[in-house]
Amino acid sequence: MALRTLPKAWHTLNTDFPNYYLTASLVHEGYDTSRVYEWLWFQRQKDHREIDQRLVGMVPITPFSTLLIYPLTSLPILTAKRCWLIFNLGLLVATLSILRRMTRHPWQHLSLVAVLSFPLRVNLLFGQYYVLLLFLLTLACWLYICQKPFLAGIVVGLATGLKVFPAFYLLYFLRKRDLKAFAGGVLGSLGSGVASIYAFGCELHRVYLFQVLPSALRGEGLDPYNLQAASLSSLLHKLFIYEPQLNQHPAINAPWLFAGLHPLLQMMLMAPALLLAAPNETCPRRVHLEWAAILLASLAISTSPASYLFTLLILPACLIWGVLREEKKNWWLAILLPLYAVAGFVGGTNNGAAGWIAVLTVPRLYAMVLLCAFAYAVLVSQESSKSTKRDRLAWALALAAILTLSIVFNLRHQRGLYADYQQRIPIPKGVFMAVHPTAEEDGLLFVGMQHDGYRSAVERFGAIHFSKGHDDELGIAAANGIQWVEQTGHESKIISASGGSTSIQQAESPVASFDGRWLAFLREEHGRTRIWIRALGQSVARDSPLTPPEFNVLEMSFLPGGEIVFSATSGGGHPGLFVSDRVGSVRSLGMGEVRYPSISPNGRWLAYSELQGGNWNLWLRDLSNGQTHRLTDAACNNTEPAWAADSQALIYASDCGRALWFSALCRRRIIY
Repeated sequence: MALRTLPKAWHTLNTDFPNYYLTASLVHEGYDTSRVYEWLWFQRQKDHREIDQRLVGMVPITPFSTLLIYPLTSLPILTAKRCWLIFNLGLLVATLSILRRMTRHPWQHLSLVAVLSFPLRVNLLFGQYYVLLLFLLTLACWLYICQKPFLAGIVVGLATGLKVFPAFYLLYFLRKRDLKAFAGGVLGSLGSGVASIYAFGCELHRVYLFQVLPSALRGEGLDPYNLQAASLSSLLHKLFIYEPQLNQHPAINAPWLFAGLHPLLQMMLMAPALLLAAPNETCPRRVHLEWAAILLASLAISTSPASYLFTLLILPACLIWGVLREEKKNWWLAILLPLYAVAGFVGGTNNGAAGWIAVLTVPRLYAMVLLCAFAYAVLVSQESSKSTKRDRLAWALALAAILTLSIVFNLRHQRGLYADYQQRIPIPKGVFMAVHPTAEEDGLLFVGMQHDGYRSAVERFGAIHFSKGHDDELGIAAANGIQWVEQTGHESKIISASGGSTSIQQAESPVASFDGRWLAFLREEHGRTRIWIRALGQSVARDSPLTPPEFNVLEMSFLPGGEIVFSATSGGGHPGLFVSDRVGSVRSLGMGEVRYPSISPNGRWLAYSELQGGNWNLWLRDLSNGQTHRLTDAACNNTEPAWAADSQALIYASDCGRALWFSALCRRRIIY
C-alpha cells in the first residue's frame, strides 16, 4: 500500500474528492448552494474553477459529509487532498489503536487486517471519507463498551450525517433498551443536520430528503442496472426491470417482483442482526458480535456499495476475530479471513450479461451474505439466556409490519413509472444523460453527458452527431437555422455554432426568440443568475439585464411577442413562474412550485413541470383561458419540455426507470 497507493494518491485527483472540495468551496465563497445536486449546474461550477476532473456530481452524497473539507478550501485542490490523505492516515492509526484496546489484538493481527483491505487502498487513492467513518463507528463501539452510551450515541449520530446507514444503530439501541444511547444518537443526528442546514440552507436539504434520499434507498441514485456495484438492488433491477437503453434483456420483465423482493431480501439480511441482539446485555464479547453483525448487514443491503465503502469491514473483522481468538476457535478463522479478503477484493462485472446470467456477476454480494451468515452463526453460539421469546416476537412483528409497508410503497411507486417507454427517442449507450432538448425543423438538438464530459448533439433522421472539443457544452438554443451553444471553461460563454460571429462572455443557458431577433441568457454572480438579453443582427452588440437581482432565475422561454416566461426563486423560497416584459416589469403567474417553462410557437400553450410528492411532472396550461391539465403522472421526473415547430408535440427529459435525473428524451404528441 505504501509503495503504490500512497504515491499515486499524493499526485492525482480521483472521483469524489473533487465533489467534496467543490461543494465546500462554494460554501466558503458564499455561493447560493441550493442547486448543488443539479448535475449541469455543479459541472459548470467545476469548470469555472478549472478543477481537473471530467465529471463531477453530488448525488447521492450528503451535504454534511462535504463540510469535512471546509477547513482545506483555502488551499489548491491537490494540496487539500494531500492534507486530507495525511489526516486519514492519522485516523487509521487511531482506529487501529482503539481496536487494539478493545480486542487485545497484537499489532501484527491489526496490520494484517489493514493490509488485506483492498477497499482501504481505494479509499486513500480517491480521497474518500470512509476512514473517518470507520474511526467514528469504532470509537462509538468502544464508548458503548466503556459504559458511556450517551456519548456512543452522539458519535453514531455524527456518523449518520456522513452516511445514512449508521442509523440502523439507533434501532440497535432501542433493541438493547438503551434509551441513553438512543437519545445520544438522535441528538448527534440533529446536530449534524443543524450544522449542515446552517452551512447550506434549507432548500438543498429539502431536495436531499424528498428527491435524492428516496431514489438512493431504491438503488436509483446512480445507474440502477450497473452490476459493478454488486448490490442487491442492482442485481434485482437487472433481473426484473426492462429499460430501453440500459437494460434491454432482463430475465423477466416483472417490476412487481423487484418491488417485493428488494425489501424482503433486505429484511432477511438485517432482521437477524436485530433479533439476535440481547436486551440489557453489556458483556463486551456479546456487544462486539452484535456491533459487527449490524455493520455487516448494513453493508450487505447497501444500495450504493462502491468498493471503498467496504473499508468499514475492518471493524467487524477485528471484532469477530477477537471473540474467536478468545474462545480458541481457530478453525472459524479459516472461514472469516478469506471471506473478509474476498468481500473487499471482488466486486461485480458489467460484461453484457443478460437474463439470469446476471446472477453470476456479483460475487461480492454473495461474499457479504456469507459474512452475515457467519456473524449470525457466531452470535447464535453465544445466545444469551436473558433473551425472551416474547420480546423477540414483538420485534419480529414490528419488522414484519415495516416490511409490509415497504412493499406497498414500492408497488405504489411503480404506478405509471414505465408508461413513457413507447415515447423514448433512442440514444447511444455511451450517453448517460440527455437534457436541454431543442427542436428544429429537421432535427433535434440536446446536451448529452458522456464519459469525458458534456457535448451538444444533433439528432437527424435517426442519426446522432456529437460536437468535438475539450470544453464542456452545457446549453444549446436554436432559431431560424442558427444555433447557439454554451461552452464552459474558466468562464461560460455563448458562441454561434453555425459559423457566425456571435460570442457572449460570462453567459450561460441561451434561449432564442422564435423569430431569431433576440437571445436571452443567464449571467451568474455567486451562484445566483439574472436574465440578460441581446438584440441579434445589430451592428453594436449590447447586453441588458432584464430581471432584478432578488430573482435567482432557473429557466426561461420566449413568448411570441418578446416577453419572457421564467422560473425563479426569490428570497430563498420555492421556485415559481413569472413573466417579464422587455423593460423588465415582472409579474407572477401564481402557479405553485413549478419550473421548466416552455411556450409553444403559436403562443397558445405553456408547458411546465410541477413538483408534487418529490417528483416533477409535466402540465399544460392554455394561455387563452388559463385552464390546466396534467400530462404525466408518475413517481419520477419529467422535465425540460420543448415544443416541436407545429406546436403539436413535446420533447422532454424523463428519468423514469433510470437513475435520478439521468434523463432520456421522449417525444409525445399533445394536441390532436
